[in-house]
Amino acid sequence: MSQTYATHSHHPVPTYLAIVFTLVAMVALIGAWWFAWPTLYLGVVSLSFAVAMLVSISRTYITKLQDRIIMLEMKVRCAELLPPDKRSLLPKLSPKQIVALRFASDEELGALLARSVAENLPPKAIKQSITNWRADLHRT
Repeated sequence: MSQTYATHSHHPVPTYLAIVFTLVAMVALIGAWWFAWPTLYLGVVSLSFAVAMLVSISRTYITKLQDRIIMLEMKVRCAELLPPDKRSLLPKLSPKQIVALRFASDEELGALLARSVAENLPPKAIKQSITNWRADLHRT
C-alpha cells in the first residue's frame, strides 16, 4: 500500500473504543456515587473493558516499536558487517524474518541472510538454522 498525504493519517480505533468505555465508566460511576443511579455495575464493567483494551494496546504498541528498532538495528549491523551485495538482500525479507535473523552471530549473518532470501525461510526456520546465537537480553 502506498502512502500519500491524503492517506497517511492514523486512526487508532482500539484507543477510541477505550476512551468511550472510560467515559461511560466515569459517567456511570459518578452517577452511582453522587446521584444514587443504579449504574455501579455498568461503570465497573466499562472500566474493566477500558483497562483491558489499554493494556492490550500498550503491549501491541511496545512489540511493534521493538520490531521497528530491531529492523533499524539490523540495517546498521548489516552495513557494518556485510558487503553491499549481501546488504541489499535485507529489504527482501519481511519484518518478522528480520526480527528472527537478529539472533544470528556476526560470522553467520551474511550466509543466513542469503539463504533466508533464496529459500524464503519462515522466522521459525531462520531461528532453527542459527548455530551461534546472539542473546537478546533486552527484549520486553
